Amino acid sequence: MDKLHPIIHAVGTEERLPDWAVMSPARIRHAGRVGQLLWDWADALGHDTRTRIRWRAAGLLHDALKEEGAAVLRPLVNGADEWPDALLHGPACANRLRAAGVDDEPFLRAIAFHTTGHRDLGALGQALYMADFLEPGRLAAGRERAGLRRRMPDEWHTVLVEVATAKIGILIDCLIPVSAATAGFWEAITAPR
Repeated sequence: MDKLHPIIHAVGTEERLPDWAVMSPARIRHAGRVGQLLWDWADALGHDTRTRIRWRAAGLLHDALKEEGAAVLRPLVNGADEWPDALLHGPACANRLRAAGVDDEPFLRAIAFHTTGHRDLGALGQALYMADFLEPGRLAAGRERAGLRRRMPDEWHTVLVEVATAKIGILIDCLIPVSAATAGFWEAITAPR
């Protein structure tokens, strides 16, 4: 089994977050639910233990800097001006992990783009994008989200499109511009297969 980076291993096996993580107890519980969904989906897909640990670690780390201030996050993000303050935590966390020696680009891309999506997200990135939206602690549209969770991972692509539709719909309803990353993601997942 390829060795996982020590941070990914510690988070994925012991729920031991890096000392630079800024997360309230409620945020830690959210991240734990996301990590559990990812573990369960990886297991249902027949992935090995290493992959399940990696996926769980992504879930636990995705919001590690969500509660850090924008003034601290902006210097950590290349092209920070292109990111609204509320979304800086993903790319900032990916860059903190990269600076700590994590070189797993699909893992880092999953963390960086878990809120927006990105045309280059692999299975882990797509799973994190969905799990963050579908985790059982989210009360909005609880019945609909539970129904989508039950369809995972068997109806992966269909659920992915439905989650993206819901997330983009929220942006449109709130008159929030859709980022280029989100538009590219939408284009990639809805292209004829």
